[in-house]
Amino acid sequence: MNVMHGYDVYRTYLAMKQHFSNPKFDFFQYDGKVNVKESTYQARNDFYFFETIARKYTPQEIKEMLLACFLYSDNPAKVWVGDVKRQGKDKWNQWQKVNQALRYNVSNDLSNIRNYAESREIQFNEMFSCDRGHPPLLRLFLKGEVHLETFIILDMVLGFVLNWDNRLDDPVWNPLSLKVKKAKPFMSIPVSDYRNLMKEKFL
Repeated sequence: MNVMHGYDVYRTYLAMKQHFSNPKFDFFQYDGKVNVKESTYQARNDFYFFETIARKYTPQEIKEMLLACFLYSDNPAKVWVGDVKRQGKDKWNQWQKVNQALRYNVSNDLSNIRNYAESREIQFNEMFSCDRGHPPLLRLFLKGEVHLETFIILDMVLGFVLNWDNRLDDPVWNPLSLKVKKAKPFMSIPVSDYRNLMKEKFL
């Protein structure tokens, strides 16, 4: 079994933080690590926290836990080690529940979107319209009626985020836009399957 040392966990945490807060940093380009002196790491007060999770979890589990902390934070740029300590396991469990039943969750979310559109007698395309401020889809997401993962998959299929970037400029959309772009590379999904699922729901 692959084993990470606490120093490697710390470097992965720093790389994840950079990835989700710096538009120009790519976690994958830097192989999920950033350069930091080991002596700097060993002098940290939370040294033992990283050593403990390095012994307790596999490298994949550690990456998933860190990813969940950043994905499910309102502001990933402000996630710090204390958040991982307090909420890491709960957010990881949340991430696992969503992703282990991803198709089911996406299907339910698409039904919510369809029901919303039908109840207001609007077309599917209008769910993405910025003509009246925040699009209906964004409002549904902010109310918790659409999972983040569904929102990301919708963009992977339809590519609406760049258009929203050109139409919206506000403190609600801007950090979410960055989060969506940064989360995409972590989602290894059969996009064509979800495109077909959308066709079943809306055509």
